[in-house]
Amino acid sequence: MHLSKEIYRDDHSSNTKQIFYNDKKQVTGILETGKNSSGGHGLLSVYAYTGDNYRIIKYDHETKSYAAFIAKGHTILTTGNWYAVDEAFSTHEYKFENKLLVAEHYHNARHGTKESVTYTYQNGLKVSETKVTEDGTVLKTDYLYKNGILQSKLLLSNNRFSEQIIYVYGNDEVLLEEQRFYKHKDTQYMASQKKFFYNAQKEVEKTEYYGRYDGKMVLYRREEAIRQGNTLTKKEASVSAIEHMIGYYDLAALHETLKERGMEWAIPTYDKRYAETATFDAQSCTIEKYDDKGNVTEIKYVDPHSRETFGSAFFRNEYNEKSQLEFTISYRIVDGGKMEESSIRKFYYLD
Repeated sequence: MHLSKEIYRDDHSSNTKQIFYNDKKQVTGILETGKNSSGGHGLLSVYAYTGDNYRIIKYDHETKSYAAFIAKGHTILTTGNWYAVDEAFSTHEYKFENKLLVAEHYHNARHGTKESVTYTYQNGLKVSETKVTEDGTVLKTDYLYKNGILQSKLLLSNNRFSEQIIYVYGNDEVLLEEQRFYKHKDTQYMASQKKFFYNAQKEVEKTEYYGRYDGKMVLYRREEAIRQGNTLTKKEASVSAIEHMIGYYDLAALHETLKERGMEWAIPTYDKRYAETATFDAQSCTIEKYDDKGNVTEIKYVDPHSRETFGSAFFRNEYNEKSQLEFTISYRIVDGGKMEESSIRKFYYLD
């Protein structure tokens, strides 16, 4: 089964997305249209195939190619030479070898920008990714594996070290840490760190974020995910106003950066004692409920201090005989505690 149409409507707008396929069930085009108080809009994506390779060409609703599609209908997608590439506001080319993506070329004609990415593989695993940006900068990522498991990523900019990410695993190849390293002069150092904690079902139940401040790794954010049946409670707490100040080699490097940004006024605040005296405060709490198919049915936004609910949304999910999502209706709470429909999203499928 393939999704063929998606419709969304709320109080202020309506949007439709139609997906068209050829006999091989390859996407040949996507038409996205919408209406709101400002008027209508449209976007057409044309998929052109050459063997395993293909190109996505996008047109807005003011082009002749878009008008030709609207006039002739989706059957025009199976014909040739009906669209003009020079009218497109962007093109995105994908090249494959042995069913592996080896190159992408993106051109945004509207903004006059271009970007190219190439990939190399060993034993089916991506070992390098090289991106050439509009200004000619070469950004390369090298991937290192052990027994097919990603161990690290090394990022280079014009062949110079930019950063490195190292992954630390525990039993059963469960990811325990993600360590990010930067370079200060000739010294490579750990700038930030994520630690993951799991429940018995190997689901992440807590994530701790650490960042380097004054030469030490300090805990500055914590995320929790508490699962009880079909209910998921998400909590977040953090040290206020420190996230953008961590990751530097030492205070001297941080202060120098603040000077370069014209933020000298912040230097007295971010001193040696800041990380020790700053408060770790609860930031948010969200309670989500899901149906047996894994789609959300209710979201509550709770004040993490008073525990009072200050916002909520409810969803009705209906499925067809093949257990595919057919539509979702969203509801809001209005005066008197009544539920009022706020939006609907409908899905249509091809056999």
